[in-house]
Amino acid sequence: MTESIQRFLAQCTPFDRLDEAQRHLAERAMTLSYVSEANVTEIMPADTPQLYVVKKGLFDLVDAEQRLLERLEPGDLFGFPALLTHRPITNRLRVLQDGLLLVMRQSDFDSLCAKNKAFADYFRQALNQRLLLESRQDLVADWSQKRVSDLLDRDLVKVEPGLPVAEAAALMREHKVSSLLVVEQQQLIGMLTDRDLRNRVVAERVELDRPVSDFMSSPVVSVGSHQLLFDAMQTMTAHNVHHLAVTKGVKPVGVITVTDLIRQQSSEPLYLVSQIRKADSVSSLRAIAQQVPDHLLQFASRIVDVHRVGDMLASFTDAFNKRLIELYMEQHGQPPCAYVWLCFGSQARQDQSLSSDQDNALLLDNSANEVDKAWFTGMAEFVCQGLAECGLKLCNGNIMASNPELRLTLDQWLARFKRWINEPDKDALMRTNIFFDRRALCGEGRLFEQLNRQVATMASDNAIFLANLAANTASEAVPIGLFNRFRTHELADHRDVIDIKKQGVAILNNIVRLYSLAHEISDCATPERIQRLIEQGHVNPGDGKNWLACWRFLVQLRLEHQLTYGRKDNLIEPSQLDSLQRRQLKTAFKLVKEAQEGVALHFSRGAF
Repeated sequence: MTESIQRFLAQCTPFDRLDEAQRHLAERAMTLSYVSEANVTEIMPADTPQLYVVKKGLFDLVDAEQRLLERLEPGDLFGFPALLTHRPITNRLRVLQDGLLLVMRQSDFDSLCAKNKAFADYFRQALNQRLLLESRQDLVADWSQKRVSDLLDRDLVKVEPGLPVAEAAALMREHKVSSLLVVEQQQLIGMLTDRDLRNRVVAERVELDRPVSDFMSSPVVSVGSHQLLFDAMQTMTAHNVHHLAVTKGVKPVGVITVTDLIRQQSSEPLYLVSQIRKADSVSSLRAIAQQVPDHLLQFASRIVDVHRVGDMLASFTDAFNKRLIELYMEQHGQPPCAYVWLCFGSQARQDQSLSSDQDNALLLDNSANEVDKAWFTGMAEFVCQGLAECGLKLCNGNIMASNPELRLTLDQWLARFKRWINEPDKDALMRTNIFFDRRALCGEGRLFEQLNRQVATMASDNAIFLANLAANTASEAVPIGLFNRFRTHELADHRDVIDIKKQGVAILNNIVRLYSLAHEISDCATPERIQRLIEQGHVNPGDGKNWLACWRFLVQLRLEHQLTYGRKDNLIEPSQLDSLQRRQLKTAFKLVKEAQEGVALHFSRGAF
């Protein structure tokens, strides 16, 4: 083996994890093969698993249907799945540029894996990622990408509010439906379900000639016909309902049920949320929480857009949070005054990951006295500790309702936001990145609206605050340097990593939040904010679509890393990615950098 090949292997992951003696064994075990169009069919014999390392050239790895699996460049490896699983080899190599492959037999590969755990772990983790990708590619149709309108296969059955409930029940039996929409002057005003009939009519033994309006559920939880099934599932989990009215504009066009979604392979999240809502103790919630990672992994394996896992995780967190609040009230009675339980950060944006911690607070009515505040102190401590027991770790920065500094009345919160906006020092700007992504989880909606409305006006009217926020956002370092190379940092275990949250996702979130504050966009989730900015003409459609694609890619890469390797961190090793992912990551970071430059220019000149 020549010196150049020895140097090549020493710099090639995971051969760089071998000690010198083991690397010499690897070098002696490998043969060098020249590959071109003329002999490519001889590479990867179906009955002989081998490890291949690209030394030179450019190739495509394709499956039996000629679908592209991976673009292979020097330093990339392939063939290892068959070595680990002993499955028949069906993939093939397509030559884009003649080159050289280093080839290792199964016996030599097994020997090296037995000698070096880090070497073996690399291939096991890479296999997990490959299997996750394959399972998504094998989907006939990703249910989460279907529209609600795809499920509307029944005629709409609707009634007027004055119809006797007995006639409504007969109508449900005749049409074999479990719900009726109640419409008055073409406006949807309620829904009558089989559960309403059982609980409010039969169980109460009421007169059957009473009108439907006495027993219907109102207001109605609805979803647009254009929305995705995933959105419908999230709406069901958020409101704990089994029926959703479907609207087109303001016009009701149908109903979908939990059964409809179960048929689309989306039953697990709904089932888990229903179990959370039935839990009668913190210990029961803790047991359910232990199932969440497995549910997320199964969910990720069945959808194309893995970034949706963040939405689902936020739905689970919301459900745990709400149930803990209910458990406290079951023990201590109803709240003594109006309140709002606020969530911030990734839970508010609904882009949580397995590394997310708690960010929450309490907003109290101005009438709250010391006795009232003591009641909420107990609730905050119970809920925050309960969330920690359910796997949502306590916040290192103490951004939690259990912190007395974050249990404030409306006027106190407004004064706090006013100070941050009018005096945008380093601490205030840091808090902007947390407290300006907020969502009301429980409580009095009017309180939250008052807070939001006044804070939005304060922020959009203060050009100095926005300019400082822009300068702070533009100063964050993106990990891409000269000659389009990654800027990594080395960990104690010698892994070279990039913090994809701090150096990518968070910067994009900050940029989109800044534009949203400038234009009083009330949406909290980053994708919705981008869409609203495009619709209102505040952001060029091309730029907005690039931001959205970039954000989704970075979030998806982070979640795949956490789910595949079982790590609750945001540290991506570029060397662990295939060549296509590395190119995409470089492109994403360049887009983030360009967006930073645009923000600095846009807000420094006051053109907003």
